[in-house]
Amino acid sequence: MAIVVAMQMKINAQVTAVPNADFEQFLISTTTINGPLDGLILDSEAAAVTGTLNLGGAAPYNAIDDFTGIEALTGITELVITYNAVVTSLDVSANTNLSILNTEGSTSLSNLVTGANITLSELRIPGSPVVNLDLSGNTGLTLLDARQTSLTSLDMRNGNNANVTAFDVRFNASLVNIFVDDCTAGYLTALPWQKDGTSSFVNDATGCPTLSVAGQNELTFDIYPNPAKNRIYVASNLQESQIQVYDITGKLVLKTQMQFGENAIDISAMAPGVYLARILAEGKSQTKKLIIQ
Repeated sequence: MAIVVAMQMKINAQVTAVPNADFEQFLISTTTINGPLDGLILDSEAAAVTGTLNLGGAAPYNAIDDFTGIEALTGITELVITYNAVVTSLDVSANTNLSILNTEGSTSLSNLVTGANITLSELRIPGSPVVNLDLSGNTGLTLLDARQTSLTSLDMRNGNNANVTAFDVRFNASLVNIFVDDCTAGYLTALPWQKDGTSSFVNDATGCPTLSVAGQNELTFDIYPNPAKNRIYVASNLQESQIQVYDITGKLVLKTQMQFGENAIDISAMAPGVYLARILAEGKSQTKKLIIQ
């Protein structure tokens, strides 16, 4: 009887469809949205949900392939959809209070729409094969981490480039032009702005005549996740390189060759602790701390 009454209330109210049962169950289990599990949520209940929505890591919520219904959660401020191997598309343009979006390691996510969301300040999509990214409507954006994606187009002309605190689009071999507010701005030539040497900052399709190409052959690499268990991914911007890992006594415990882009490395035989990872290529080297849990 209670279920019948609840369903009748939904029929008489404004509702949004949530076709993926695992996503609906997550909302019922972790937020103030009520059941039953029927493919529909009340818009009034969805709009009342605030704070962080974390769907990263744990099964079955890391295997949701359809986030239809997310548009009704207009009050959420942070959305985490990490290490999801099946979702291909995500539209957060209706989530007008969203300030942080993280889709790291979502290895099938090729289509991402952020819309004219002026509250979005942090966007992290490393390891997600997003092809086109239009951030021109995200006027509050100060952090972009888009390493190791499939980007061929990136539009950062949102009027807020001078306030960016972190920008990293390295390891994107197909990203030729990065559209920015002012391609002659001095801040683009130094940290926190990081890109591949094969990518260029431009104002529009005519390019940027004063663009500096310094650092085209500079060695850059990244290790993730860090801390790590069992496996790490090392992304290198040069065609051939080598990683050497040393323990705290200085003993070499791992050495392997790498190619351009993402390299998966098995660390399951290594004891938990702090290590130093050294990358060597073309007479250059860089060292970073690696933590194994």
